[in-house]
Amino acid sequence: MTEVVSNQTPPRPHLRVVRDHMGIDLLLKLASARCLAPFLRTEHTLGTAAQELEMPASTLAYYVGRFRKADLLEVVRLERRAGKPIPVYRATADQFEVPFRAMPPGRRDEFLHGSRRHVLAEFMTAMDRAVLAELSSGIRIAGHPTRGVQIELSPDERPDDSPVTEWWGKVRLTDEEALELRRELEGLAQRFGSDEPGPGRRTYITMFGLVPQRRR
Repeated sequence: MTEVVSNQTPPRPHLRVVRDHMGIDLLLKLASARCLAPFLRTEHTLGTAAQELEMPASTLAYYVGRFRKADLLEVVRLERRAGKPIPVYRATADQFEVPFRAMPPGRRDEFLHGSRRHVLAEFMTAMDRAVLAELSSGIRIAGHPTRGVQIELSPDERPDDSPVTEWWGKVRLTDEEALELRRELEGLAQRFGSDEPGPGRRTYITMFGLVPQRRR
């Protein structure tokens, strides 16, 4: 049996701007943001969300309490079972936005850089393992045809069906070319950016970007 908590519950907004200190603190910490993710996607009990996150329910319970106190999470209904009713939770919005100006001094850079450093470190570790498993010769260093130096993995030895690729560098582009490249990268992200499990699928760590170099 299911019991609705309140018949007067207003519709959940698609986007909510968060400006209070506790909400900002929770959203800008990767550990707590990860714990909120299941409730952003759909309704969950504590047990089903903990199972999706692969963490103890007792650990998630701590975050659920803080999410509710910060008004990021609410009980949408109670499921009547044998014994005590089980609350079903859902995020109070489909998406949350934290304005840069609302972030405490230094917190913006800490969050953005921390996120990038985490993904970059994971990417580099996985790349190093893959390269060492596939290649035995090493790295080639040569002069760039027009400027600087180019460094690359030994191409003669690399198999055509290799599951890894990596390229770092600087390119000179017109504004129109830069816009075209940005759109192509975003198109690739939309095309391949799904994280759907399924037969034959494995997880790949992917990084690409484009940004103008700061002029000195």
